[in-house]
Amino acid sequence: MDLTPYIMLFVVLDPIGIIPYYQSIIRRVPREERAHVLRQALAAALAMLLAFALLGEYLFDILGVTLSDFQIAAGLILLIYAVSAIFEIHIGATSQGESLAIFPLATPLLAGPGSITTLIYIKYKYGLLTAILSSTVNIIVAYPILASSTLLMRVMGRHGALFIDKFMSMILAGFAVSIIREGIQGAGLLH
Repeated sequence: MDLTPYIMLFVVLDPIGIIPYYQSIIRRVPREERAHVLRQALAAALAMLLAFALLGEYLFDILGVTLSDFQIAAGLILLIYAVSAIFEIHIGATSQGESLAIFPLATPLLAGPGSITTLIYIKYKYGLLTAILSSTVNIIVAYPILASSTLLMRVMGRHGALFIDKFMSMILAGFAVSIIREGIQGAGLLH
């Protein structure tokens, strides 16, 4: 069995790298609801990945949306989120756990343009079954990583966690801009 598609998707989903984002988001949720919100986020991310594996390219074709269009839109949303996190600006009408589970946890942090693009690539190179299995396995692996993230953040301390949160928000902003740039290049608007 070729593990390449599983590893490739794990690197892009990056559950370890999103721990500081996850922690900064989940702290808005009452402690007793956090496990439920994590399960919702992972289930929603898996559903989104599977939907794109099964229907993504057809939906894009029907709507006339290119992958570049999707990258630009997702990059803009991610950039807005990163800037709001840097300046601690609350966006959105609610910060309830269910809402946070879908946005920004399930998407764009887990099932974002990078993972969706990677999944579509895996589907073309390795087949639909491998795309489905690699999505499922990676979401299952992400659960214990994110569920134990509080312990890791405790080890770093409050100031360390705050530093990592702001630093990762800056990295996220840069990542968002790179997604937008790739989308613009893919659309042939920038050479």
